[in-house]
Amino acid sequence: MKIFNFLAVVCMCTLLVAGTVYAKDLKGQIGVGFNSQLSQNGMDSLSAKYWANNDLGFQGIFGFTFSDDVDEIDMGGKILYKLIDENNMYIAGIGGLGISHVDPDNRDDDTGWWLSGGLGLEYFFSGLPNLGFSTEVSIVFSDYNDNSSFNTSADTAVSAGIHYYFGGSKLKDDAE
Repeated sequence: MKIFNFLAVVCMCTLLVAGTVYAKDLKGQIGVGFNSQLSQNGMDSLSAKYWANNDLGFQGIFGFTFSDDVDEIDMGGKILYKLIDENNMYIAGIGGLGISHVDPDNRDDDTGWWLSGGLGLEYFFSGLPNLGFSTEVSIVFSDYNDNSSFNTSADTAVSAGIHYYFGGSKLKDDAE
């Protein structure tokens, strides 16, 4: 919940101080970072986004934890389609599929899968055009540990991520 409050304050402050009107052109760019979604345990995952064109993007997610009590590996992918392209921000419809393998030391291991759909927002500050701050709200159907469920992603309704886009700043004036 603390991350949600922090992101809400950052977004509100950013909207108040937004400057020049630009739209972000992500075509052909690759963003590398993290995303706190996919795992039933809320594990942060490494993430890469690729935009095939300015409206359609793909995201791969990989996370792991190895500890004395449990080992877990999560992998997944998402398709992102821009619904609204605002100044330094976009809102996208998101569909995803993920798998997770958990191997606790005190009982049998299990593999589960997730199917998700929702909305995501990514914001780019005017002074940092290659750094995107994102949040997503998703509904998830999962089958894990012999239990099927319909819930919000990562046991909370909101997840967050940060991605750095390689390929330089590609901002275009909205007047074009």
